[in-house]
Amino acid sequence: MTPPDHTKAMTAATRVDVQVVQLAPPVLVRRAIAHYNARLAPGKRPAETTSSEAFLKRLCVNWLRHIGSNYDAHRNGVRSSGGQQLSDIAGTVIKKRVLVEIARAYPWLVEEARRQYLDLDRPSRR
Repeated sequence: MTPPDHTKAMTAATRVDVQVVQLAPPVLVRRAIAHYNARLAPGKRPAETTSSEAFLKRLCVNWLRHIGSNYDAHRNGVRSSGGQQLSDIAGTVIKKRVLVEIARAYPWLVEEARRQYLDLDRPSRR
């Protein structure tokens, strides 16, 4: 039998409203760069508009997921419903749903959103 907390958390993960902010590409790129650079560790190279396209797309998808969507709030809400393993599984469900929404809203980011989605199914390298 499935524990009630597990059912509750997984139901919440599949039902939460997933939305992504709509921005023009140049605005999104600028915001993603600024966010990345604000959190940059000492000695790391800052992002610039001339950085590689793949790198900028990764920054944009990450910005949309963490800042331009309700991903963090939903993930944190589900985390309070159960143990670490349950939180990780439900968090992955929410993350995948947000990545699908990013790909839908930003066709030019489909490849990066897909890469991050598929990466979630790979065994952890930790």
